[in-house]
Amino acid sequence: MPYFELQKDEFKLPPAYFADIDGLLAVGGKISAENLLKAYGEGAYYWHHPLKRIQWWSPDPRIVLFPESYPWDEQAYKQLSGKYELSVNLNFENLLRLCQEYYNRETQMGPQWLSERMFRIFMELHRQGYIQSIEVWDQGELAGGIFGATIEKLFFGEYLVGTSDAVMNFAVSSLIKKLCEKGYKLMDMQKETVFFQGIPYEEMARLTYVSICKENTMAISNQAFKP
Repeated sequence: MPYFELQKDEFKLPPAYFADIDGLLAVGGKISAENLLKAYGEGAYYWHHPLKRIQWWSPDPRIVLFPESYPWDEQAYKQLSGKYELSVNLNFENLLRLCQEYYNRETQMGPQWLSERMFRIFMELHRQGYIQSIEVWDQGELAGGIFGATIEKLFFGEYLVGTSDAVMNFAVSSLIKKLCEKGYKLMDMQKETVFFQGIPYEEMARLTYVSICKENTMAISNQAFKP
């Protein structure tokens, strides 16, 4: 099935079931803070290869994580808490720059690339309260973190970065702890940039996922996490 081509002057994604077998739903269109929120609400996400057109994806099944059922290792978390410091929404700009250092490699240019345009869009969404970030510090230096968009009680993961597996483990665990505290229903982790080895994810049928997205984005909320 051919994908849809979007016009820059009108952002209207086709129904998710029109996606091809790999999950590609549409290409083109204008990417903006507003349109990114619309895509989340319709169960789609973007990939933006630096040398290609914007792609909008809605694969089946979707990869999700349910915060309430996350298998906690309290002892391991306490050990990491004693080694690293944690902040919430404190230094998002530098976290984005750290993601660029990690993912933007000229020899491996791919959809993980974090462009300056997306940098500006994420900063705008952060100012509006839709982007939430967890930052991990090691001896006063920013060592990693994770961020994504929040709409109602859904978290849409975007990027995870860290100087070590321990840093990324602490970032993910701290995020899920915050999601549990705030009563979030699920974390979308379809993107490779939020995957971490050992995370117990689950598969959800696209139809169910899209329905949950639409139900939870009827009234958009931008309440930020609290430290």
